[in-house]
Amino acid sequence: MSSTSKMLKAYGTASALRNQRDQDADVFRRVSASLRAASDDLGRTRAMADARRLWQTVLAANHDPLNPLPIPLRAQIISVANAVLRTADQDPTNLSFLADIADKFADGLSGQS
Repeated sequence: MSSTSKMLKAYGTASALRNQRDQDADVFRRVSASLRAASDDLGRTRAMADARRLWQTVLAANHDPLNPLPIPLRAQIISVANAVLRTADQDPTNLSFLADIADKFADGLSGQS
């Protein structure tokens, strides 16, 4: 078995042991960290692309009629996602604001709110 195969198998095993909320919180934390660490144009572009992708996914997931969350909560999440995406389109973009919102979602998902 190649080292890549072993690594993917280990990741799959580790991911299966963690609940979905913890995994989702990690995604928000990683986006927040990349936004805070962006120190040049390339880093900023990558961090912004990741942030946009995350919030577009959040938006799509909450528009999905099969989403099990209560409709009022989904509406609030959609509102936040739209505000984040509007902020992401501003020039200059407030990276600190975007990172703070991602941190708040991570905290909420992991029960630290």
